Amino acid sequence: MLREAQFVDLSAIVDLYQQLTTEMATLAPDTYRPLATDNRQYFADYLQNDLARLFVTESHGKLTGFALVVLAQTSASPEFVPQHFAQLIDLFVIPDQRHHGLAKQLMAAVTAFAKSHQASFIQLNVLSANKTAREVYAKAGFEPVNLTLQKPLN
Repeated sequence: MLREAQFVDLSAIVDLYQQLTTEMATLAPDTYRPLATDNRQYFADYLQNDLARLFVTESHGKLTGFALVVLAQTSASPEFVPQHFAQLIDLFVIPDQRHHGLAKQLMAAVTAFAKSHQASFIQLNVLSANKTAREVYAKAGFEPVNLTLQKPLN
């Protein structure tokens, strides 16, 4: 079942986020580390933000995934085209529930939220090493726009 998150979900969302950061640390250990602290206030702030939505998927009373999206706009600058868009901050589905369409459901909710607020597009960042996520996003219609390159100096 897909629904908007509630304050009662915060503990479970923190658990999901800790799983997400653990996976990110495995894929990019020089950039990320598993979050071991309780960051429920971070998510509580978004629950109270009219420009954000936190969606969750649930099965048998247990949260199985979440997506956090925030409306944003480009700053006023002569060299940039003004844009009103949605930033997908995080999307995560627990491993044993993947390949059951939950990410697709979460993306549909994110898309509906963005469209209902007249966003021009949805933007996200994904680790280049996260091939599975990149495939999911490509199937959802996402295309590369910018590429960040990094040169190690050690």
